[in-house]
Amino acid sequence: MTNRRKGDFERRNSEDRRSLSDRRQSVLSGQHFRYPSWSEQMVQFLTRYLFVLLGLLFFNFTEGITPTLWSPVQINTAFAVYTVLNTAVFFHASRQHICPRRYRLAMWFDILITSISMLNDPYDIPPSLLVFIMIVLGNGMRYGMRLFAEALIACFAAVMLVFTLRFTAMGEALTPGMLFLNLFGGIILVYAYILMGRIELSRHQLEQKSRLDTLTGLMNRRGLTEEAGHLFEKLHSGDHRIVVMFADLDRFKYINDNFGHAMGDEILQRFSNILRNNIRSSDIAARLGGDEFVVLLFDTGLDDAQVAAERIQDHVRRCATKEGLSCSATIGIGEAPTHGNTLEEILERVDAAMYHSKQNDNRGSIQRADRVAL
Repeated sequence: MTNRRKGDFERRNSEDRRSLSDRRQSVLSGQHFRYPSWSEQMVQFLTRYLFVLLGLLFFNFTEGITPTLWSPVQINTAFAVYTVLNTAVFFHASRQHICPRRYRLAMWFDILITSISMLNDPYDIPPSLLVFIMIVLGNGMRYGMRLFAEALIACFAAVMLVFTLRFTAMGEALTPGMLFLNLFGGIILVYAYILMGRIELSRHQLEQKSRLDTLTGLMNRRGLTEEAGHLFEKLHSGDHRIVVMFADLDRFKYINDNFGHAMGDEILQRFSNILRNNIRSSDIAARLGGDEFVVLLFDTGLDDAQVAAERIQDHVRRCATKEGLSCSATIGIGEAPTHGNTLEEILERVDAAMYHSKQNDNRGSIQRADRVAL
């Protein structure tokens, strides 16, 4: 590895530390998206189909109901177009479960069809107004506080626009009932937003504690599995790569047996700090168990990952020399999708490469899955 390549990587790594916020603060900064399960999203799509059915029944089969501005044909066409769009989004979601852009796009489809329904609702206090509350709560509770705020603002704007059109096109007067309905609805949504913010913060804090290793402060196996699931989902949405770095402390059992578990714990903590200080804040470092650690580097090549691994090993050697310990770290590196499409597949390849290295008494080395014949 040339000095120039090392310098370039270290410069980019330093820039990443300055520019990328810690992922654990994402909820507090308002940039957090919650990623619901596929079954949870499916319920939302089926609910949309139910509302379409209710809308068609309301405008076509309710006695004495006539749309105020559009004809029944236009209303039915709008519902048909919405159904087609919802079905296309449904199909995309079935293939790619995690996609914040799709969450937002589907929300705007909901707001648009609800605005059309409310605009043509002949009642002075339109029942379709309540659907806006469903949109705000449904998106906010499902996808996190960021989309909650966007849905809240967008629905308020849509309601104001629809009322303006109703008043100007139909000459309606603002009744006390309509005024109080909007006032109460707004208060309910704002109050729900405040409560959801507190609930989300508490949930996030509890979740973070359950995902962290108490000794090192890194993610534990559970946290690693969850984060890896999100990252590997993104492999299907573009030209992305994920490098998996598997680090194993050599002679750790010897240190535990001869110097005590307190020294062993201190070694684990120091190695965790070395990992944290030599990767980007956007990368994921986790303690898999015992003296085994895993690092996930998103959109990083194998060559750049090897530079980081060399730097980690250099820090380990200096720390061991300072303490007078015979300790090193063997590191294996694999890449998705080249060496597998899941964390388990890549760890299996990397672990085999590291085992091959130790069998040849090559501890303290860096083994790449693409350079070892298995």
